[in-house]
Amino acid sequence: MNPIFSAVEHLGRWLARLAMVLLGILVVLVVADVVVRTLGLRPLSWASSTAEYILLYAAFLPMPYLVRHKGHVFVEFLRAPMSPAVKLAVERFVYLMCIAICIYLAWVATRNGWAAWREGSYETRTFDMPKWLVFLPMALGFWLATIEWLRFLLGADSLYNIDPLQMDGY
Repeated sequence: MNPIFSAVEHLGRWLARLAMVLLGILVVLVVADVVVRTLGLRPLSWASSTAEYILLYAAFLPMPYLVRHKGHVFVEFLRAPMSPAVKLAVERFVYLMCIAICIYLAWVATRNGWAAWREGSYETRTFDMPKWLVFLPMALGFWLATIEWLRFLLGADSLYNIDPLQMDGY
């Protein structure tokens, strides 16, 4: 499993970097749209739809990276009074629930994306976008996050062991 986990780590890092680039493009897009409107020029009609798609991709693409590097919120005080055995059982239960949820959502996104591909349907806004491209980041993010949660379940790391000195950048 280690080669798979390693491949998912590298892919997750690449997807997180792509999300950062997309957010940079979003900033430039918003500034450009505001400047154009302020100057009384014709607004960028496609800017709003593009911003929405960028936000969708920026939310789901870095998901596996964030799972691996524990970039999430959890409530530690609930675990604090538990015995080590109960903590481990709760931790394993959390991993199983996360895996189950990610598999379900990945399956729904994949199924809907595949149906959109087969039907050739489009998301129609200020410009047409193939609908399968709307589901792609969701499916990719959830499938890869499933593998990252599986890595925790198999004991390669613990979700609750966070060492700030080991946190690295993108």
